[in-house]
Order: sequence, then structure tokens, then C-alpha cells
Amino acid sequence: MYYDVEKIITNEDRHELIDCYNSLPSNVAHTDYNLYNIDKRYIRQEPPNAIRKIEQHANRSVYSHYFVMYHEGSYTRMHTDNDDAVGLTIVTLVDTVDLVGGETLALVPAKMPEEKKGYQKGNDHKGRVIPRVIRMNEGDSVIYDRSLMHGVSEIEKGKRLVLVSWFRR
Repeated sequence: MYYDVEKIITNEDRHELIDCYNSLPSNVAHTDYNLYNIDKRYIRQEPPNAIRKIEQHANRSVYSHYFVMYHEGSYTRMHTDNDDAVGLTIVTLVDTVDLVGGETLALVPAKMPEEKKGYQKGNDHKGRVIPRVIRMNEGDSVIYDRSLMHGVSEIEKGKRLVLVSWFRR
């Protein structure tokens, strides 16, 4: 699998993360690399226990943790985490409010069907990818390495708060 969705934190942990987010100064950005129209807040204090659970799950040294609040008009363009230092990403869906849109997206390599039925036009299957919506509930974490092409669809309505955790290679 190119990514996994796991429940690393509890509902109580989610509320601890929401409190942490609310305690940090707002940092609104029109553009922050691949993020658009977001509020990005870095954790520069002692991390809450919920983050320690994520770190234990990753079992790698920490590169950084930050929150991203998406709201109407926010999105993340498709990209890979190509920083040479980052090897593993864990994105935790902390909270949603009346959310429409804002799905986590991934492009995964297509597999050739083993049994061909029907006709086929063309035979170039190299480089073909399948777009996927990664289904997540509050408290779920999606885990992937730096090579996964991923993004977030535009928020049509509501809000979406995530914790992004990067770990070293």
C-alpha cells in the first residue's frame, strides 16, 4: 500500500490538540509553498501527549510538527514532500466543522489488470496513476513516505484542522 490510515490518538487527545492549536498565534498565509489560504501554526512549546503518541508510532526522529487550519477556499496542490531530510509524513485529522470538500487526495500507480476483458486502445501503462480520495474520520492519521503525490481538495464550506508531523529519513 502507498499509504495507511490508522487511529493513533484518542478522542481526548484530539481535544488536547485543539487546545494546543488555539493557544498558538495565528499565522495566516495566502500561499505557503503548496498550501493556499490557510492558517499555519508551528508548535514551538513542549508538545502535548498526543504528539508524543504520534512520535512513538513513527519511531523516527522528528523534523517538525505544525497545524494547518483550512477554511472556505483553502486547498493544497498536488505535490510530494521532496525535502531531502523528510522521510515519513503523518497527517492527523484533528477536527472538522460543517465540512464540505477538503478531502485528502493521493495519486497511486495503476496496476495492469491480470485478465484483460474487452478491448484496449493503446498499450502505454507506464506512468499511469489513479487518483484516490483517502477517507478519514476525526482522529485518523494518514501515513506515507515522501514520494507519495498528495494534496487536499478545495474547501467549499466549513473548516478542517490537521496536525502535520514530519519525520527524518
